[in-house]
Amino acid sequence: MAQKVSVTTNLTPNILMHVFSCLEVEGSFYDSDYGMKHHFTLLDEDYEEWKTHAKKCMTLGCNKELYAVLFQIPSFIPTEDIDMIIDSYDKISEAVAEGTIDVLIASYPELFDTLPIYAPKKVFDDNFKKLNTHNEIIQNIITIFKKILRGLWERFYSEYWEKEGKIKLEKRAKHLNTIISPINLISAWHKVLKLEFPYSEFSAILVEATNTIATNLLAEQVMISLKTEDKDVYQILAHEVGRSFLLNTLLFENEQIKTIADSNIDRLSIVIDAACIYIKGNLFHTLRIRSDELDPYIVPGIKEVMDIFGVIWDAMDEKNIFDAITQTYNKLSPIT
Repeated sequence: MAQKVSVTTNLTPNILMHVFSCLEVEGSFYDSDYGMKHHFTLLDEDYEEWKTHAKKCMTLGCNKELYAVLFQIPSFIPTEDIDMIIDSYDKISEAVAEGTIDVLIASYPELFDTLPIYAPKKVFDDNFKKLNTHNEIIQNIITIFKKILRGLWERFYSEYWEKEGKIKLEKRAKHLNTIISPINLISAWHKVLKLEFPYSEFSAILVEATNTIATNLLAEQVMISLKTEDKDVYQILAHEVGRSFLLNTLLFENEQIKTIADSNIDRLSIVIDAACIYIKGNLFHTLRIRSDELDPYIVPGIKEVMDIFGVIWDAMDEKNIFDAITQTYNKLSPIT
């Protein structure tokens, strides 16, 4: 069976991003207008309690890891109601207390079987170990967050989700699937990169309370905004599928890439984004997809990297994406 790309939605990232938008959680890609509109759905004590504990967390130097356990990991776990969400946070609390992701792997074995493809288990264990060094504070913040979620669900979100939120998200997802279904993006990337797609499928999760282009939800999932225009769907999904081909554990089996990743993973990620943007333009031409609009992934500073990658890629008689990435990185960071 052909691997496919699909647009879907789920309760967890939607209710979480609702809370983040109201609380204005830094780095959570929230929609501030949505948060202002729904400010009333949280209690004054929620805002005060969160503010007090958030200040403590700011001094810990583990915002990335905390964001992962408050949003990315729970959003990766499909849920249907608040009890399932709270249960996932209980498991995350145990993982923090033990300093390892083993609790989650044991609790959701089929779901987390793709994590070793996405990143080595050690990466996740290191994150939980770092959070464990501040266990009491992290446990308090998770407890507060669960309390906020439970109250929000009972006062507002359960009725809103069933009668309005889920309906419009599912309707939009159905429309977007109709748009993308004629084109097999995974197959198109496979032909260019000559790599196997490491996952069985790729999913874009629609979320209402975000303005992000796309945010990684671990492994083969990304979050995209409900407000995403039809014309941007191909740009976003094609890009994120390309990244999923390249930015995973298999990438680090290449000795040159492994050395680069160990020294500067952020710079490597930029090179991979530039490669995806450049190759995507050729893909669209081949697939006869109109791309008149400016690619939303072209942000300040990336055009230079794209140009370097493009020269290297086009000059290759035998295309080798790992070699092209390595050469591009070395052009940006000359070996001395």
